[in-house]
Amino acid sequence: MATNKHAIIRYEALDRCFSNRGRKFFMEDLMQYVSTAIEEYTGSSTSISRRQLFKDIDFMRSETGFRAPIVAFKEGKKAFYKYEDPNYSMGMQQINPIEAELLKNAIEVLGRFKGIAQFDFIPELSLKLKKAFQLEELDQIIFFDHNEYLKNLDYLGDLTKLIRDRQAVHMTYQSFNQDKEEVFIIHPYFLKQYNKRWFLFGQRAGFDNWTNLALDRIVTFTIADGTPFLSTTDSPEHYFEDLIGVSKPIELDCQLVQVKINKSLWPYIQSKPLHPSQKVIEKAAEHTTIQLEVVPNYEFYAQILGFGASVQVLEPAHIREEIKNKILKNLNNY
Repeated sequence: MATNKHAIIRYEALDRCFSNRGRKFFMEDLMQYVSTAIEEYTGSSTSISRRQLFKDIDFMRSETGFRAPIVAFKEGKKAFYKYEDPNYSMGMQQINPIEAELLKNAIEVLGRFKGIAQFDFIPELSLKLKKAFQLEELDQIIFFDHNEYLKNLDYLGDLTKLIRDRQAVHMTYQSFNQDKEEVFIIHPYFLKQYNKRWFLFGQRAGFDNWTNLALDRIVTFTIADGTPFLSTTDSPEHYFEDLIGVSKPIELDCQLVQVKINKSLWPYIQSKPLHPSQKVIEKAAEHTTIQLEVVPNYEFYAQILGFGASVQVLEPAHIREEIKNKILKNLNNY
């Protein structure tokens, strides 16, 4: 079913017209009624064409629409439109099979947040939706790689609200490499999950880059009353376009990295690229060489090292040397 707001307004307005037993609605009447309904909702005047209304009527009649029993009654050279069944109402109809399947999938995805305090309404909501739309009981068929025991998961709801309300936050935080807690104000922009952990991204005064904070390292936070919210001029899409993971060291630039991958690993890397910039620059019988355009951050090195002997960084030389040093340090542990 079409989901844009104007379409929904048009369908509801037409539904009121077709179910009105005390008035005859000819095409001109329908056009005027629907246009007025949209203007009342949006505040701006608009006009609906006959062609659009005919398309709406066809959709409402269809199996993928509302299966509405709309009929045309001739009166002279014109025709007025009504529901053939006087008891029909669009709002009383069950959803069609396509919509039911989409709703079941949505309920399954909502289940990802089960167990998080601020989302404890989801099981009850899912049950109501299943009963209201007569959906059969769902077996769990989608399993997310989600760590429900991660510390501070209950912060997700409160932080989401602060981001939505555009409120600065007074944060107490202690990272893994700090002995003491740090107190500062951050302007939160969004939350991102990576490797089973959640991260809050925002702007701190005096920093050029966004700061990312692991939720499990947050000690406490409160609203920073009186602190004007700093809007961002960047977007998450742009910020992450040259990253693997979530960390973005300010001293590092994006670089072209060539990686040779042996033939046994290549099908995996081909189907699940290391980064969206991945492209093949050489294909041989025993290996494939790819090029990445990335910032060589912590997550980049962790991923490359995680593939062991199946990959080899070819260029640039300083990244190749860094990989070598990390491997030698690992060997010293054994």
